[in-house]
Amino acid sequence: MNYINSITSAIGNTPLLKLNKIGKDVGANIFVKLEHLNPSGSYKDRMAYSMIQAAERGDTWNHRKLPDDGTVVEASAGNTAPALAMVCAAKGYKARFVLYRYQMKGGTDSRMQITQAFGPDVAISSDPCKYLTAEQIEVLSKEEPDIPHVLAAKMDCQLMEDNEEKTVWVDQIYNMANFEAQKNMAREIYEQLDGQIDAIGCSAASGGTLYGLCEGLSELGVHPEMTFGVVPDGSECYLRLPKKECNQGEFVVSNVRSKVAEAMGLNKWVTEESLIHKMVEAGYPDKCFLVSDEDARLMANRLCQEEGIFCGMSSGANVLIALEIAKRLGPGKNVVTVIVDRRDRYLSESPHEKYVI
Repeated sequence: MNYINSITSAIGNTPLLKLNKIGKDVGANIFVKLEHLNPSGSYKDRMAYSMIQAAERGDTWNHRKLPDDGTVVEASAGNTAPALAMVCAAKGYKARFVLYRYQMKGGTDSRMQITQAFGPDVAISSDPCKYLTAEQIEVLSKEEPDIPHVLAAKMDCQLMEDNEEKTVWVDQIYNMANFEAQKNMAREIYEQLDGQIDAIGCSAASGGTLYGLCEGLSELGVHPEMTFGVVPDGSECYLRLPKKECNQGEFVVSNVRSKVAEAMGLNKWVTEESLIHKMVEAGYPDKCFLVSDEDARLMANRLCQEEGIFCGMSSGANVLIALEIAKRLGPGKNVVTVIVDRRDRYLSESPHEKYVI
């Protein structure tokens, strides 16, 4: 007999696929890690399982341990919520998610519906006016208008943890278990390519995945010619890019969040160092690229219709930049990126139109 005892055992060890049509004329090999095949449909499953395991050990920023009848809290309107909800359902924990007010669409958001299928409590984040004056919101949001809303959700989570003894806020942005989980993905890629990796990269986002991949390969003695970060235009990312392509030293970590966090009293975000800060300080990535929503969407369509990969826009952005890197590195090189999630979570916002070849 060959079976598993928990859905969590199906997390990770995803296939590595060599693209056959996209990039076939560039000479270099483009490989994609099929993380959308994880049980909840995204790469976040690795992180979710790792963070909950860490919480069970009490390996959290404030050393709070998740009890058997505990509740896991997180702020998310993306892939983190369904991933955590799935793991909590499998392990018997309660889950509560604070969804970003500015991203919600009257309950029609696909990711919200996927999350609710696992049975967690879901709430919309507080209005920033609960924590900040109108004047503070106006001043702090000039550079990044959505930040007061994002951090209001984080503040809601902090208050839940502060006021509820059995509640643990896992907070992926600062959680080293996020980083450690992605190092496991790096080890899998290393084994799948026998260490022959010339370039690797993916969406920068909050830094956990990209940092884990780069550092994980470094620990295995692999130092690719290029590491690259991808920032889809309009996505929630903690890096600031002054132009479409930036070398190391030209992109910086935004300090707007720390200013808002301090004004709100979001203690962890003031006293602790985020994963993306640690990533940049460690010298990753070599380059960062800004990708338009339209270009990302068109490449996602190509991946679906040419390669049969049922993926979303973030994966399209990753492959678009991997293709550009492959062109630069030339024949025989191996370029690796990540298919981060399934397309089903974008059905409420992205049409299925055919691209024009």
